[in-house]
Amino acid sequence: MKNFSQHIIELLTLTFLIGISAESAVSQDIRFGQYGEYTIELEDIGLEDLIFEGPINSNSGIYDVELIDSKVLSIIGVKYLDVDVEITADGKLYLDGDPSYDSDPQRSIPFTLQAAYANDGENNVTSSKPIAIANNPSLNSGTTRFPILSRRQQPPGPPPSPPTGDFDQSLVNETAYLYFYGQIDVGNVVAGQYRGTINVTVEYR
Repeated sequence: MKNFSQHIIELLTLTFLIGISAESAVSQDIRFGQYGEYTIELEDIGLEDLIFEGPINSNSGIYDVELIDSKVLSIIGVKYLDVDVEITADGKLYLDGDPSYDSDPQRSIPFTLQAAYANDGENNVTSSKPIAIANNPSLNSGTTRFPILSRRQQPPGPPPSPPTGDFDQSLVNETAYLYFYGQIDVGNVVAGQYRGTINVTVEYR
């Protein structure tokens, strides 16, 4: 990694921590996904994290990663089931990823997360729908629910039959996509690598 100068931020990255939760919750909804041995796969598309490309100067202000350049995760699951997606992320990027710099404006950078999803069977940001993310200095957070495959304005169908011993989930799998992008506001910070963490939890509803 090149060292441009003392006032250059070389590279700004977000590291993804991906979790898949299968816990039940008390709800008035019927959670069809919990009545069977269904699986969810969360896959990283591409090899890079969400990266704000450098060199980035200290005191240089706003930098954006747009939706078209977003980090993409795929959700592979049963196409006729809904999923709940929970997203949390640091509200700042920290020098060397060290959260102890939270109150140090010279070693932390405010980060505003944005997210979207596409569930029409294609990895296509032009058909994606935004996910509401609450942004504040300590945490970015948001939740959403959607079917793995869009019902295209149609109401949900009848409850699926519980899987039997001959059930092959791969025959009813489809892929939805999550997109992560956002903005940083670079103040008077020291040179180095700044990182944060995005946590994604997906479970059948």
